[in-house]
Amino acid sequence: MTLTSFLKAQSTAQIISAVIFFPLFAYFMELVVPKKRKAIIIAPIVLPVKKTPKKSFIAKSTKDQEKIEPSKVEDGEVVEEGVDNDRRVFLKIIASAGAGLFMMSVFTKKTHAAFFGSVPGPGTIAVKDSTGTVIDPAIKTPTDGYKISEIDDASSPAYYGFVDKTGAWFVMKEDSSGAYRYTKGDTSFSTNWTNRASLTYGYFDQIF
Repeated sequence: MTLTSFLKAQSTAQIISAVIFFPLFAYFMELVVPKKRKAIIIAPIVLPVKKTPKKSFIAKSTKDQEKIEPSKVEDGEVVEEGVDNDRRVFLKIIASAGAGLFMMSVFTKKTHAAFFGSVPGPGTIAVKDSTGTVIDPAIKTPTDGYKISEIDDASSPAYYGFVDKTGAWFVMKEDSSGAYRYTKGDTSFSTNWTNRASLTYGYFDQIF
């Protein structure tokens, strides 16, 4: 997270925040990085003892040797006494997880397409229909942007007038059989609405 803060810093405040947390990063890195140490075997110091039986002297020497010996060697590795090896392993796991998150944040755009089934190109999501055909959601239909402005459904046929913000319009006519016909224009919606019964109507594909 500290390295990511440096890489993605875009302001002075973000740089200062990253610098503040950098010593913590350095401290944990110093704990996690393994250090090679060799076993140091110190010979026991034998002090002359007056009037001490030989058996007691040997026992004392062995006891002193156990106290002086700072480390043990197991399978070619130095095992230091007083060191929590479980904590060291735990810190290594945390460091590995942090590195994984950092790499994921760097390559997240490239992996987004692979995991979420998007079309080629990072960050682009494909929309598909039930048959699996890719649909472009940016395609504009002919009636996008039109809002209902007038309704005349007191008798048959019924008329519905739509206008968009540029002044373009279309009128939809519904007859008694439930069929729909359309007509459209670019200006003068009010005048054409008044004369709606005399306008020429056609199928949707013919008008639009």
